[in-house]
Amino acid sequence: MRFSLASLAVIALAQLVSATFITPSKPGNSCKKNEFWYGEKECCLPSGGPPKPTPPPTGVNCPPSWSWNGPKKCCLPHNPPPPKPPVPQCPKGWVWWPILYKCLPTPQPPTPHPPQPSKGPHNPHYPQPPKPHHGKRDESSRIALCPSGLRACPLPGLLAGDYECLDTATELTSCGGCVSEGKGQDCTAIKGAWNVGCERSSCVVYSCSGGFELSDDKKACIPL
Repeated sequence: MRFSLASLAVIALAQLVSATFITPSKPGNSCKKNEFWYGEKECCLPSGGPPKPTPPPTGVNCPPSWSWNGPKKCCLPHNPPPPKPPVPQCPKGWVWWPILYKCLPTPQPPTPHPPQPSKGPHNPHYPQPPKPHHGKRDESSRIALCPSGLRACPLPGLLAGDYECLDTATELTSCGGCVSEGKGQDCTAIKGAWNVGCERSSCVVYSCSGGFELSDDKKACIPL
């Protein structure tokens, strides 16, 4: 029996989709007391996450309260998912790929090509574009650490003077102030949270992991 390349590709895609959406049944008492069963990947995971999370490889990221798993080559949650889990929330500038179980950089629109100059001989009678003046602009950028609306937050563990420009009104890891300076809050550190946000410099919990319920003020997840 002969198969074309297109047919083989369709079969492989169908098998991948099937494996992605079928949730296996939970095996009886296979996980330890401090573990939970994660059916999507058919494995037991440590409650609260691994003691020493492995950083994801270059070009890959994980959602808050998830960490990279080297053997499975994907991100795995620190807590059991809620009954109908929303899409995991990736850091700013990253997007969740459900088939790959990882965050990848948000695709950027293609940059338009600048108009090409004419190949003909230079005509001195045609007006020429003005030459840019960078002196004052470069001087201003050196004076201001960050653009307007952003704060210069020191980077912990690096050389003195290293910083990153953050919008502390919306930044998940420095919500309301620079956490590296002892200000603000790291929304991703809220225990039991599944998806969180930083709105107007204040952390907000959108959904909680399995075994937790959302507090009335939407600031925390309460163990059941």
